[in-house]
Amino acid sequence: MGRMDRRALIADLKSRIAGGGEGPSSGLIPLGAEAAGVLPGGGLRKGALHEVAAAAYRDMGAATGFAAALASAAMKHSALPVLWCEAARPPFDMGRLYGAGLAAFGIDPARLLIALPPGDTDCLWIMEEALRAEAFAAVIGEVDGRSAALTLSATRRLQLAAEETETPTLLFTGHGKAAASVAVTRWHVAAAPGADVPGMEASEKLPGAPRWSVSLMRCRGGRPGTWLTSWNAEDAALSFAPLHGESEAASAEEGRGALLPFSAPVMQAG
Repeated sequence: MGRMDRRALIADLKSRIAGGGEGPSSGLIPLGAEAAGVLPGGGLRKGALHEVAAAAYRDMGAATGFAAALASAAMKHSALPVLWCEAARPPFDMGRLYGAGLAAFGIDPARLLIALPPGDTDCLWIMEEALRAEAFAAVIGEVDGRSAALTLSATRRLQLAAEETETPTLLFTGHGKAAASVAVTRWHVAAAPGADVPGMEASEKLPGAPRWSVSLMRCRGGRPGTWLTSWNAEDAALSFAPLHGESEAASAEEGRGALLPFSAPVMQAG
């Protein structure tokens, strides 16, 4: 058993003991056994605001895929739909959300409601109203981290609404300057090569499971760091392999040529 496996096992056992042996807390969205070594309790807090950002503009597609994976996990543990407030303004100008690609991540397009707010202030208002309606498994909003509308006060309102309704809230802030945010977790995402397809020759270059170079920048009680992270849509689980130094940079750089390195992109042009 590797060091990461031992840490994940210990963290999972601690969370089970704390919860009376019933597994992950009802206040968490489970993200797989390996997440126990990264996030407290092994999952994403439901009643909280979580921020996802791309490492660079060229990583916007990859970061969209990571946000879709988190939304898929929330959807798996709820019968409610997901609301995604989509933006077409820079830096969110790389194409619209694509149903077939989202389905490959485990999102049922029939349970996805897309809003197209005309501006950032409208997006934040829609998100808050949607949270207070208690009608969604998760609420996602795309707001440029450099926007004047994205203030500590605005994110605090989202955090309070998420807490009151126990609804996970994702704020996708593009790339560049860090947003003024009270988010409980903050993720920076870069593209990475897709996973190998079991039983296939490397020369065939078939697309495998989606992977990213993911940095957890903020998480109270968690384990900030950078990992080569892959997504299993069937189990709604993330795996985390530590990245260090040159291997981290090489892996991220190798994946630059394919923002979403698998067959079904979550975005389409036009």
